Amino acid sequence: MKDFTYNSEHYRFHFKDGIFFGTYIGGPITLTLAKEIVRKRLELTNGEKVLAIANVEEVAGIDRDARDYLSSAEGTKGIVAGAIITDSAFNKHMANFFMKISFSKAIIPGKVFSSEDEAISWLRKFK
Repeated sequence: MKDFTYNSEHYRFHFKDGIFFGTYIGGPITLTLAKEIVRKRLELTNGEKVLAIANVEEVAGIDRDARDYLSSAEGTKGIVAGAIITDSAFNKHMANFFMKISFSKAIIPGKVFSSEDEAISWLRKFK
């Protein structure tokens, strides 16, 4: 798959060196927005399986329905493994909560990181 960049009002995507990066802007992430994000990711990747990093440093919140959807089989379709990046203590707490409560039901490995480099290194194990 070729490298690309895509920008919208609520999120930015780019694909580089075999990793799909999603940066979420503002918030909260609603169920409607979560479905749009997944639809656009699948469209941009042509449904190919990818390693994914979600940067949530700018997210102001996520609705429960959106959280449940993003961790479902439909929401994780096409993702081999996923990392969440945040440098905010509050967002890190929320991301770990998300991983324990919702993401643990998902069929893909996932982990929270403070550093993009650490996340990339961890994801490369699944390539």
